[in-house]
Amino acid sequence: MTSSKRSKRNTKRAAKKRLVIILCGLAGSGKSTTAKMLSKKLRIPRISAGDIFRAIAKERRMNLIDLGRYAEAHPQFDKDLDMRLLAEAKKRSVILDGRATGFLSKKYRIPALKVWLSVDPKVSARRVAKREGISPAEALRQSRKREREIARRLKALYGLDTSNTSYYDVVIQTDDYAPGEVVDIIYHLARYDRT
Repeated sequence: MTSSKRSKRNTKRAAKKRLVIILCGLAGSGKSTTAKMLSKKLRIPRISAGDIFRAIAKERRMNLIDLGRYAEAHPQFDKDLDMRLLAEAKKRSVILDGRATGFLSKKYRIPALKVWLSVDPKVSARRVAKREGISPAEALRQSRKREREIARRLKALYGLDTSNTSYYDVVIQTDDYAPGEVVDIIYHLARYDRT
């Protein structure tokens, strides 16, 4: 066997041992809760594009809408964040949550279990309102505005249609399940040996 073939085989073996789970969904779909619980259960780290985005907004003393507008005017901002997440998926087991990550992992052929967490907008608004301390109506208004901006940015950057869930291996309607049940579904899918 040539060293090139041996190297390819070893790379495939390492990729099989690596567990990458990508969680995507709208605000209030349960991404953060699910990712934290899965991280603890699987004992692998979690990295959230949303957390990084919020931290940058706080650091710059901007709200999320304003930072989104900045990102739209400076496309490299989103690209750098997305490539940072993908780099993690290439080197270790990890749980990632980022809107473009499922699409990009498929594009760059990074083995991962890609999960879309779906939620009814009214349920989402109630969850976000409780978390942010605002009214459900205001949460719904902000979420819709932010989603429009995210969709526009990702379409311009990658040609990504954020309403298309075909990039994902599974879609879970989270308003029908308790957080622990969502985690159990994903855990069993992740542990299933598909080889």
